[in-house]
Amino acid sequence: MLTLTNRTDQHSPETYRALQAAEGYSFLGLFREALRELDLIEKVEQDDRNVMIARARMLLHLGRWTAAIRLALRGAALHSSEDEFTVQHAFALHQLGRGDKAAQVLLEAPRWLRNTGILHYNLGCYEARWGNLQLARRCVQAAIELNGAIKSPARKDPDLADLWS
Repeated sequence: MLTLTNRTDQHSPETYRALQAAEGYSFLGLFREALRELDLIEKVEQDDRNVMIARARMLLHLGRWTAAIRLALRGAALHSSEDEFTVQHAFALHQLGRGDKAAQVLLEAPRWLRNTGILHYNLGCYEARWGNLQLARRCVQAAIELNGAIKSPARKDPDLADLWS
């Protein structure tokens, strides 16, 4: 399960409850219900990093790519040290069939983000979809070297199916 809340962040009890409820709904695959919980959060806390991440995740699960892109761009502008917004932005672009733009977003990411496994993993997915299997293999291998936990999901990712066949 993906944790939507960070214990070090301070939230009002209402926001904390809504984030916990959204996480529970997400775990059950009830993404619309999770969004409804997030909608209950007061306007003043809607730009909170955790609230924005949770909302973007739900939009991605629901296939609302354009809304996810808008939110990821806003999140990145407000929370520049949060890498998830860059990855969400690129993923939504990829899902819209704009893999070239998605790759550009990742390649223009801050240097520290380019040194993470998730960035290389996503680039590998894009390259595999474009038929560049050798480059995709190198990207996925780099991702696994940076983060060994990526190996298992990579074996199941439909974007990477051609690497394993």
